[in-house]
Amino acid sequence: MERKIFEERIKEAQSVITVLIADRKIISKLSELEKTRFINFYKRQANISLVSADLLYNISTEKTSKIFHKLNPDYECFLWVINPSYYSMFYAVQALLAYKGVRIVSQQSIHKITAHALVYYCIKNNFIAKELYETFVQSQQEAAELLSLDDFRGKAEDLAVKYFYEVEKRSRFTYETEEEAKQKHAQTSLERAKEFLSEVEKIIS
Repeated sequence: MERKIFEERIKEAQSVITVLIADRKIISKLSELEKTRFINFYKRQANISLVSADLLYNISTEKTSKIFHKLNPDYECFLWVINPSYYSMFYAVQALLAYKGVRIVSQQSIHKITAHALVYYCIKNNFIAKELYETFVQSQQEAAELLSLDDFRGKAEDLAVKYFYEVEKRSRFTYETEEEAKQKHAQTSLERAKEFLSEVEKIIS
């Protein structure tokens, strides 16, 4: 990401988060007890989501899994691997924010706020590398496009499309339906989520 563009993202995040703190939609001073409770809760949710994504991927690719679950040999649910993969990252970010003493109270535009909070609390002060943020935002966008979730789409497009997602890649992802392509995207999402959660757990452990 170009330095100038990223500086603009930091300014935008600072503006948004400052208003949300003033409106008490973000709590920025959790007690130690609250921090521990929310970290553990969100870590658990992140791991549950990742396990769910992994299971769906295995069911789609492993013959023995299909036999065990009494599914047709051609059954696959690759697109649905992307949703829990993204949510694993989403919950990992919530755990990371809790580690910093922060909790997002507002449920409105929660995905967009989460990305702003990640920039404000963890990127601008070099607490984590900006590559983790870019990975998170890219996953938001891919989840929106591949699953056609309107809720994700509205929140993710403003945040990500203009800055991080190449036009060629975007157009290629949007309406691909062939199994090989879907499997590739599912595998990418799953691997990205595993790496992301692993990095976050190293920080907050």
